Amino acid sequence: MNAKPLVVIAGLMMAANAAADEKLAKATIETNPAGATVQVDGAEQATRTPTTVSLARGRHVVTVRSPDRQTERRAIDAAGAPVSVSIDLIKVPPDGAKAPDAAAGKALVDALGSTKLRDVSVAIRSGDVVMTLGSVAFDSTEIELAHDAATAVTDVAAVLKAQTGVRFVVVGHTDNKAFKSDLARDNTELSLAHALAVARGLIAAGVPADDVSADGRGDLEPIASNGTADGKKKNQRIEIIVVPKPVEGASDKPKAKTLTAEAFKQRMSALDAHACFKGKLANVMVKLTVAPSGKITKSGVSGPFAGKPEGDCIANVVKDVTFDAWDGAPQTYSYSFLLSD
Repeated sequence: MNAKPLVVIAGLMMAANAAADEKLAKATIETNPAGATVQVDGAEQATRTPTTVSLARGRHVVTVRSPDRQTERRAIDAAGAPVSVSIDLIKVPPDGAKAPDAAAGKALVDALGSTKLRDVSVAIRSGDVVMTLGSVAFDSTEIELAHDAATAVTDVAAVLKAQTGVRFVVVGHTDNKAFKSDLARDNTELSLAHALAVARGLIAAGVPADDVSADGRGDLEPIASNGTADGKKKNQRIEIIVVPKPVEGASDKPKAKTLTAEAFKQRMSALDAHACFKGKLANVMVKLTVAPSGKITKSGVSGPFAGKPEGDCIANVVKDVTFDAWDGAPQTYSYSFLLSD
């Protein structure tokens, strides 16, 4: 007697599930190197790259993180069809990189400056050889080079490839006009996004990826007044710092005797905890024990947010952090994250 109603209900459920599936897009996220952690709209994913996630229709922001690589964000506009996102992760700048000696610095300036690249200047500043790129344009996303700028970066890459025994730190700078988007939440993140785009352009043009790193300084290092349009334009720049490669078998700086509180604080303050904001002011304390290898051996979140979304989010942010190795005993430190909009 009830067979037909059951068949009808089952059919309706199958149709509803099919309709729901049609509203989801499968997004495959890959990174180079693989093994990066992934967040989609601030929610940590269970698996590392390469990974596939289901997205509802609309715009989503994917954030990927990997040790010793800069954090990257990408927007995905899900419309039902499968989507693939591939991200080449760029190295963070080496700690303690040494400037060339005076003679080598002058030789680099002469070599780089003789190319007469348009809107490019080369100088020695505080011992560093700095190539400044003016008028680098980006597309509407602010994370990809505009077509003309990509051509100019390719020209710069041709010059850099001719140099031997050096590597390149790409540094982005902005003016002081406030900026905020879902891909870059302030001027520091905007400047980093610009530096990453240029770094990728250099690598695509043949500069070895191992020789390229990137950083963003926001509006903290102006070279002109932000009170005029011309000054703002000068401050919106990309710098490429040319540093010698370390001698084979040697590190950029001597091995420390211990992990100091200042070194711990500096590394922790560089972490991106924006995604852990859940709508209210949150002070989340994390306690870490770090082995002399620089790897975390024990971690825990304390205070009122322990076991809550804010605390769990912070635990995910810090779990893959590494520190410079040292010769002494394990160290335990605490750090407080203040989460706000």
